[in-house]
Amino acid sequence: MKLLGNEILATDLDNTLVGHPGKLEHLWSYFEVKNIDISLVYITGRHFDSAMELIEEHHLPKPNILICDVGATIYLGPDFLPDEQWQIMTSADWKPDIVLDIMERFKEVKRQPLPNDYRLSYIVKDKPDYVREIEEALREYHLAFHLIYSSNKDMDILPSHTNKGTALQYVLENYAPKDPKILVAGDSGNDLDMMRLGLPSVMVGNSQQELKQHSHLPNVYVANGSYALGIQEGWHYFY
Repeated sequence: MKLLGNEILATDLDNTLVGHPGKLEHLWSYFEVKNIDISLVYITGRHFDSAMELIEEHHLPKPNILICDVGATIYLGPDFLPDEQWQIMTSADWKPDIVLDIMERFKEVKRQPLPNDYRLSYIVKDKPDYVREIEEALREYHLAFHLIYSSNKDMDILPSHTNKGTALQYVLENYAPKDPKILVAGDSGNDLDMMRLGLPSVMVGNSQQELKQHSHLPNVYVANGSYALGIQEGWHYFY
């Protein structure tokens, strides 16, 4: 089942695609003028309901595929039904109840309310050493998990081998044609995993330093333009 066409934009939402309405309109006009029939994959740390609210608030085109929860969940358009195969794959060794028990020791974190436990999310502001301590504690229990700390405040604990990169790779293998024109776009540390796939990628001009420090990756272009203008710049650079 091919849900994606030959030209694909796989982009983070907050502070990448979304952040400046004028630049966003310019991006859609660019694709229209260039006669680019763009397929859209939105890849976000938001949960499904929050992502859909953002899409409606900013009048974004509905994506062909929506990846939420930093890669832990995938929803297939046009009806946005969950990809059950991905859910089975990622939950096989995921033990959120044990993780939650361990996290009870760490009083300097604030758990973020989520509608499910496909991932666990916490606010830990300006405490990278504390986050490393948490990660070491989880490893002592030989748990299968993947921890991402981004924006110097957002800590996500996910099923093992689950992140934006593995989710995007799964989507491309299952729903995209062979060798499409694709651009990956992001602005923060949790976007790094998808830029490590080796696909043409752009770090928008307003990207955080935690991401820009990896600008040496050979497939990555660092845009001067911020937000959606950086995406447009990246597409022009590669294609």
